[in-house]
This record gives sequence, structure tokens and C-alpha cells, in this order.
Amino acid sequence: MGCASSGSYRVAGQLKAYEILVPGRDSISAHVAAAFGRRGFRVRAVVRGGSRPTLAYVAFWFSEPGAGGEGPRYYARLADTRTGGIVAAATVALDSLGSTLKSRVDSLVTLLTAPLPPTP
Repeated sequence: MGCASSGSYRVAGQLKAYEILVPGRDSISAHVAAAFGRRGFRVRAVVRGGSRPTLAYVAFWFSEPGAGGEGPRYYARLADTRTGGIVAAATVALDSLGSTLKSRVDSLVTLLTAPLPPTP
């Protein structure tokens, strides 16, 4: 479900025009903002009118009640702030992303920014 790379990154084609809005001030949000920045995105913490097209990073934990054996899943979305449309999405199990917070966040951001495979 997740993968990580230690090389340099390029911004995926369709996402090049966007800035990323990561509004949280917690440790996960700080790591997410840094991971997007390492990939060449301009990252902001507040909404600002009149700026370039922006994608808002929205994430949450969810666990089905009584789901035997399945732990909580982390859902992350990139939503266009002008249209509300979801541009990228990832859903992952916590244990599939690595052992450190940095590696988990890097894996998640890699999933969100990976180019989509061509449709047949």
C-alpha cells in the first residue's frame, strides 16, 4: 500500500499548478507540509484569496466499530479549494507505512502525488 524513496522528487504533472494548504499545527501536519515541500510544492498554512490554485490537505482516522482484526485506517485527500473536487486520495493502514512518523508521512505523500496510471 505504501512505498518510500530517498531520491529527489518532481511534482506530478497535473499537480504542478497547485499550492498545498496544510492548515494543522500538530506534528503530523508539520511533517506533511515538509514532505510536500521536499517534493517541490509551495506549502501554506492559511487560506489566502487571490492566490494560485490551491489544494487543501484533509485527513482523518476511521475505524469500523467491531471490525475484527482491522485497525484504524488513515484517509487523506487533496481537494481543490475553488471547486471542492477531490484531486487525489489515499487510504492506508497505519502499519503499512513504515516505522517512523517521517517515513509514514513520506509514504502517504508519495501515494497522493503519484501520477495516475493510464486508463485503458
